[in-house]
Amino acid sequence: MAEEVIRFDRVGLALGGNEILRDISFTLHRGETCVLLGVTGTGKTLLLKLALGLLRPDRGRITVLGTDITDLEEKELFPLRARLGIVFQEMALFDSLSVYENVAYRLIEETVHGLADFSDAEIERRVREVLRFVELEEAIWKLPAELSGGMQRRVGLARALITEPPVMLYDSPTAGLDPVTSQTILTLIAKLRDTRQTSALFVTHRLQDAFILAHHLFDPATGALRPVSQNGDRGDETREEDEPAPRSLGVGGTRFLLLREGGIYFDGSPQELLAAQDPYLQRYLA
Repeated sequence: MAEEVIRFDRVGLALGGNEILRDISFTLHRGETCVLLGVTGTGKTLLLKLALGLLRPDRGRITVLGTDITDLEEKELFPLRARLGIVFQEMALFDSLSVYENVAYRLIEETVHGLADFSDAEIERRVREVLRFVELEEAIWKLPAELSGGMQRRVGLARALITEPPVMLYDSPTAGLDPVTSQTILTLIAKLRDTRQTSALFVTHRLQDAFILAHHLFDPATGALRPVSQNGDRGDETREEDEPAPRSLGVGGTRFLLLREGGIYFDGSPQELLAAQDPYLQRYLA
């Protein structure tokens, strides 16, 4: 069994007197992508905020990268958050700072406050490396206002990668984007998953995004996505034929978790979701 990186154990949360989440239990393993689905208001983004320690559950326990964060104080969460990459729908880039300064911001702040000791040369090397990963190195000295919305999303992704996090949290990263730009963002997310084996919680309202990630691998030769046969292939091409197959998940260990009325209504592979005879799931997929 792969290492656990995030665990929710019977987590409950109420806001304004209304119970939003109840008895939420699931585990994210190393290299796995968990796609969080559900209609608006079911608490998908709240799960990301709970994993970050931005919210504290009313009950239950949350463990992130081996640390129980449930009762940690804010200052105790800082080192842990440095190991999580966060990509929200609104990138919240600093308008007055260049792309370089936006991406380097965390490294600069950690150095200024004595939490790390990055030289100027090391910071620039790492900024250029992540911008090259998202194919935006040529925009390094531009301001956010000079970039398209899709390019700003890619800068936000680069900023999340600057600390080389083992876990990524995505909150509707393609919302409001045109199909071509959305495909670019999904390709970069798959590239990160398939080349670095990064774990991820991926919130989306777009089923097509979920199935693209579950059914495609990043192809380094072409720089694009390529479809993989729907037979539970996780992209592990090195497994011997006589080895037992891993749990049937989507490509790259992708699984779907669907929330409904505060609880987990479905937790399984893309194939299991498509084959489900449950009336609610069929309506959701329609």
